[in-house]
Amino acid sequence: MDLSGRWRVARLDADLQKRGADPELDDSKWPEIEVPGHWSNHPTFALNRKALLHRRRFTADEPAPDAREWLVLEGILAEGDVWLDGEFLGSTGGYFVTHRFEITDALRARRDHLLAIDVACPSVDDGPKHSLTGSLQTGPLAPPSSPGGIWRPVHTTTTGPVSIRHSRLLCTEASETQAKVLVRAVLDATEAGDVRIDTSVLGPQGQTSGSENAFHTLSRGENRLEWTITIDDPELWWPWSLGDHPLYDVGLTVRSHPYGVSDRRFWRTGLRTVTVKDLAWTVNGQRLFVKGVSLGPQSPTLANEPASLIGADVDAAKEAGLDLIRVHGHIARPELYARADELGMLLWQDLPLVGTYSTNTRRRARMVAREAVDLLGSHPSVSLWCTHEEPNGAVVPRPVSYDDPLSAVAKRLGRHVLPSWNRSVLGPTLRREIGSSDPTRSVIMRSGTVPGITTSTASDPHLWLGWHAGRHQDLAGLLRKWPRLGRFLGGFGSQSVRIRDWPRDAPSHATAEEEAFDRYIPRSAYGDGASWARATRSYQADLIGSQIETIRRLKYRPSQGFCLMALVDAEPEGGFGLLQTDRSPKPAYRAVTDSCRPVIVVADPLPSIVTPGRHLEIDIHAVNDLRRALPGAAVTATATIGEWKFRTSWEGDLSADSVELIGSFRFTIPAIHDVLAVTIELQAEGDSDSDHIVASNRYQSVVIPPAEDTATQSVRS
Repeated sequence: MDLSGRWRVARLDADLQKRGADPELDDSKWPEIEVPGHWSNHPTFALNRKALLHRRRFTADEPAPDAREWLVLEGILAEGDVWLDGEFLGSTGGYFVTHRFEITDALRARRDHLLAIDVACPSVDDGPKHSLTGSLQTGPLAPPSSPGGIWRPVHTTTTGPVSIRHSRLLCTEASETQAKVLVRAVLDATEAGDVRIDTSVLGPQGQTSGSENAFHTLSRGENRLEWTITIDDPELWWPWSLGDHPLYDVGLTVRSHPYGVSDRRFWRTGLRTVTVKDLAWTVNGQRLFVKGVSLGPQSPTLANEPASLIGADVDAAKEAGLDLIRVHGHIARPELYARADELGMLLWQDLPLVGTYSTNTRRRARMVAREAVDLLGSHPSVSLWCTHEEPNGAVVPRPVSYDDPLSAVAKRLGRHVLPSWNRSVLGPTLRREIGSSDPTRSVIMRSGTVPGITTSTASDPHLWLGWHAGRHQDLAGLLRKWPRLGRFLGGFGSQSVRIRDWPRDAPSHATAEEEAFDRYIPRSAYGDGASWARATRSYQADLIGSQIETIRRLKYRPSQGFCLMALVDAEPEGGFGLLQTDRSPKPAYRAVTDSCRPVIVVADPLPSIVTPGRHLEIDIHAVNDLRRALPGAAVTATATIGEWKFRTSWEGDLSADSVELIGSFRFTIPAIHDVLAVTIELQAEGDSDSDHIVASNRYQSVVIPPAEDTATQSVRS
C-alpha cells in the first residue's frame, strides 16, 4: 500500500507533543504537504526550523493468516518519531536509511488508521552538530534551504513468517577465471523452524551464472546468516576508460513451510576488485590515474528531482572525460548509483559527515556506516569509503592575506596536527566500523588534511590555490617543493556567478565566499554585473584547466589523480559547479573536457608578462592515458608575436599510459609589443587509418616595454 501523497502537517508545539498521535485529534484544517517531499517547498514552512508533525489517515484490510505487515519508511530527513493509532512504533536515524516497523497486530485490530511522524531537521547553526546530514546542510556544496521532510516513499509491505530485516551483498573476489560474492542476511522469524534459502545469479545476457540452495534452522527472533556464491568465468566490470561494465542480477528468496515464499531481495552488481592504497587506484589489477569531480546534493529538494536528471549528471561527468565522481558528504538517491554502475563510472563515497560534530554522535555515526554498506555495498561503482570531510574544519577556511600574522596561519595549520575528538576518536571509530562491515574496499579516515603534517593516513589536500590562497599558477612550484601534496589533489576550483546584473548586497549562498571574489575577481573592477559575472566564469575555467594540466603532467610521479570542486552549482545564482542548476555548461566544463582528453600535450605555464630580449625555455610534455603506445607521434610548438613566428618540431614514440618529456622550446622575445601566443600540436596514428589522434594547446602572455614591466610588477606585488 502506497502511503505517499498529501499529508497533514503542523509545527510541533507542547500541546501536539502530547496529543499529536491521537487519532481523535481533528487535523482537517491543517495545511497539506506532499510526501515524498521537503517542507521548504511549502510557502508556510519554507523557513521552518522546528519539528513538523506529519499525519496520514488510511484504510487497510486485515492481513492473511501467517502474514506479517510492515510499515516501510525509505527516508526521513533527518530524524523522526513514528506513531500508529496512538502507539509508538520507534524512532528513525540516518536520513538515507530504510526503516521497517511491524504493524501486523495493529492492522488486525482495526481497518481505519492514523500514521503520525514527528520529523525534525535541526539547524547546524544551533551549536555542535548532532544530525548526520553532511553536505545537505554543511559545506561549500550545501543547498541554501532546509532539506527537512519525508523525502523518500512511505508504504506498507507484506512478508511471511520470516522477514529479511537486513541484507548485504559484497564482491569479495574477481578474476578472469572466478568471482565470489558474499551474501549476508538478518532474518526475523516469528517462531523457531526450518527455512530454505535460494540464491540465484543471472549473467549479463540472462544466463544462469551461479546458485545456492540451503536449508537452515532458525531461532525465534533475529538470525544472522552469511554464505558465498562462486561464479566461474565471470565477465569483469571495468571503469569506462579501461573496458566494459557488464552487470549481474542476484536474487535472494526465503521460503518457509507451509507459507511458501516468505521474503525476497534483489541486487544488481558487477564483479571486480578495486584497491585504493594511499589514494592510488588499481582496478582488476590495472592501475588507473583518476580524474574526478565532487558532486554535492543535486538539488535543494532531492525528493523532487527527476530521475533522468540525476542520471544525466553521471553522463555529463563521463562526457567531460572524468572517470570518478566523489559523492561529497552525503548519500545520494539510488538513481545515481544505478547509472554509475551502467556507465562504468567510479564513485568515491563519503559518509554524511562534514566539519565538526558533537561527542554524542558516535553511536549513531557507527549505525550510519553500517547502513551505508548495506545500501551501497553491491554497487561495483563504489570504489572507496571516506569517513569524514574536514573533521577539524578547513585548512584554509577563508582567503589568506599576506598581512595575516604568522600566529594566525600557524593556528589554522595546528588544527590538523593537534588531537581532537572528531579527528582522533570519531574518525578511527568509523574507519574500523566500515572496515569490519566491508573488507572489500579501502577506507580513508579523513579528507582535507594536508599530507606530510599527518602522514599516518592518506588524505587529499584542499589547497584552494587561486581562491583561498596564492595564485592558481603557483601549484607547479609548490609541488616541486612539497611533492606529497600532489599525490592526490582535492578541493580546488573557484566559484562563478550567472551572467546578470548582481547587486553587491544580494542575499546569495553562491556569493558566501565574498572575500575570495574581492581578492581575485573584485566586483568593483567591472562596470556592470554582467561583465563581472563573465570574468568569474573565465577565471574559473582558467584556474581549473591549468591545475588539471599540472597534475596530469605529474602522473604517477607522484600524482595518482585529482578531484575538483564541483560538478553542479548548489543554487541558480552560481557556485563551484561546472554546470549550472539547469545543467547548462559553464566555460569551466569545456576547460575540463579539453584538459581531460586521453591524449594531451602541455607546456610549462608562461609568465603573465614578458619583455623584449627575454629568453624563454619551456618544457613540453605529452600525456597518454591510452592502454596502447602511439608510435611516431609528431609534436610541433609555435610561438607568434604579431607577424613574428618561431617553430620547433619533435618526433618519437609515446608509451602506453605514460607521461613523456618531449623537449624544451627555446626562443628569445623580439622587440614587438603585442601578445605572445604559444601553440602546441600533437599528431599520432592509432590502430587504424581512421584512428588519427590530434591534441593541441595554446598559451599566451603579454609583451610590454621593460619600464612598464617594472611598474606593473611593482603594482602586482
